[in-house]
Amino acid sequence: MAAQWCKEGLREAADALWKDDATPENKAIHLFSNDETISDATAYADLTLITTNGGEAVTLTKGTWASASDADPVASVYNSGTGVTWNFTGSLTVYGWAIIGATSNKVYCAENFGVRSYANGQSLTINPLTVNHDIPE
Repeated sequence: MAAQWCKEGLREAADALWKDDATPENKAIHLFSNDETISDATAYADLTLITTNGGEAVTLTKGTWASASDADPVASVYNSGTGVTWNFTGSLTVYGWAIIGATSNKVYCAENFGVRSYANGQSLTINPLTVNHDIPE
């Protein structure tokens, strides 16, 4: 049998991960262009990250994360009310986004929302950018 996260400890851990200055590395949100099925085994090498045409990574400022919610699941929200926006300067095909460590290239979380095509001048906003920290039953 394994230990289980409890909500108040998980909230503190989520805040330490996303918003504390003591967190070991900065994180950025990346768009990806391949149809990857996201699982707990998804790794950096599995994603084809977009690096052109306005789809470049956006650094996530630690102080912009709200305190984790007291809910089930515990949730962390980035830049509430605004989220993250990309303004495209060329055509792109996007399947989803991933939050990746700036120095480790570890994938912290990711979402495949299905194929979306964008043209020059269009934009994509993820608002709210919410990361759920599920508590297993």
